[in-house]
Amino acid sequence: MKKIFVAFILIIALVLSAHTIIYKKHAFYSQSVWINEEVLKQLGFRFVKNDKIFMVFNNDLIIGKNGDFTLNFDKIFKNVYQINDSQLYVNIDFIKDYFKLNEYSLNGQKILYDTLPELKSINFENNNLSLYFSSEITKEFLKLEVENRDLIITVEPVNGDPIVIGNVNLQKSQNKFLLFILNNKLKPVPITSYQKNIVKIALNFTEEEKRIIKDGLVWERKVETFNKVKYLINYLKIDPKKVEILPVFPLNGIGTREDLREILKNNGCIAGINANYFDPSNNLPIDLVIKDGKILSDKYGLRPSFILTYNNEAFIKRINLEINIYIGDLLFLVKGVNTLAKGEVLLYTDEFALKIPKDEQKLYFIIENNKIKAIGYIDKVPDGAMVLSIDKKYKKYLKDVKSGTKVDLILNSDFPFPIKHAIGAGPLLVENGKKLIDSAEEKLRYGNGIATSKTTRTIIALTKEGKVDFIVIEGYNNNGGMDYDIAADFLISKGYFFAMMLDGGGSSAMVIQDEVVNQDGQIQRGIPVGLGVK
Repeated sequence: MKKIFVAFILIIALVLSAHTIIYKKHAFYSQSVWINEEVLKQLGFRFVKNDKIFMVFNNDLIIGKNGDFTLNFDKIFKNVYQINDSQLYVNIDFIKDYFKLNEYSLNGQKILYDTLPELKSINFENNNLSLYFSSEITKEFLKLEVENRDLIITVEPVNGDPIVIGNVNLQKSQNKFLLFILNNKLKPVPITSYQKNIVKIALNFTEEEKRIIKDGLVWERKVETFNKVKYLINYLKIDPKKVEILPVFPLNGIGTREDLREILKNNGCIAGINANYFDPSNNLPIDLVIKDGKILSDKYGLRPSFILTYNNEAFIKRINLEINIYIGDLLFLVKGVNTLAKGEVLLYTDEFALKIPKDEQKLYFIIENNKIKAIGYIDKVPDGAMVLSIDKKYKKYLKDVKSGTKVDLILNSDFPFPIKHAIGAGPLLVENGKKLIDSAEEKLRYGNGIATSKTTRTIIALTKEGKVDFIVIEGYNNNGGMDYDIAADFLISKGYFFAMMLDGGGSSAMVIQDEVVNQDGQIQRGIPVGLGVK
């Protein structure tokens, strides 16, 4: 019960607050008051987790026990860390005290800093506004408001005496600047990108853009109003009969992350979006990934999948899938693919970039050209091969297996057609043009406020005619974004027949010909899986 309560507290904190740390001119962003392991590593902490927590920073040793930290066997910090689902979370107040940071409260969010950023210069030319700072910042520092045809930008908390180039009116108060771009002929649509210590705001004086990329591939960006709220929405409209859609991965393989632009470029794609969820502790995808008929990540529960057949037909369905492997006449059920999780029978492909876990209670078989090539542990999968690990309790059945033994990998599914490509994620939003009968249960399958929070959304939607739309929906003028129910109602109002979410929030990204077109695309985090279009 205690673990469930802790998880509930973390979810509530994640939904209700977001915070920034500015330390040594670098910006670190957290979606809650509990700093996760990824941010801790970025800050420079190194740690070991067992019955106690041991953290090192420079020459300091921090020992954690029962939620308390002891610094260098002397100073004690009470109730400052938690373990949830084997992940370490440290309270932001400990970070503040440890680094002796100042605090600035902004709309209920904490901005902690050693030195406030300075606004060094402002440049406005050809409808492009560039703001240069002395250190990195996050999007929490800027608020953009459009009133009639005027753009008003609030920048805080910052100091400085900036040089201004271009027709920008500037007002300064304590730790705050107001920038005014006035008397525009049309209503401006600001598109903001963050590049370390530079913020660029492109002003498009239209509420709709459209570009035909090639036959069967069209990009549109619109400011749309739904239920009296405005959203910035990017559509990539795809005819799967005329262009190819496929899963794409970082150059270094599964278990690594990369900017979506680089992933698409290295895979020869001209456009794409981020794909399914991932575990930030090891960068491995969560849920089904099939590419060219090859299983690269196994399914996760009853979540939906986006499926493409060899006839280039697209589907969104919840499917059942079993991975069977025959070694000679012996049948085994594979429990995991390209994973660090435990399981009696696990499969690793040559796309797996991490070290294969070594377990003395496992037998390891190297498979090449559907035959056993060698028996014994190996830490990396050879090119063109697979590695199968099987619990030693089955050793007596495998005594006759040797080099040359035939191996067959078979995907058994209730999906009626052979699967060429598939990406699992969710939640499922629309089915047969209607809301889900079990929508309440569907939302409960996803933690961390995925279904309930209003945030940026990446969505795949299908039309009745079988066309595919990749969609990124963002809040406009800081209104937040869409939650599950708003997104479902919106998509039904647009006439979509099936729709599902992919990973959203900081992972959401759409790239068109090397350009990140969603509003906050320049600060997207690296991702392990994308969906590309050729």
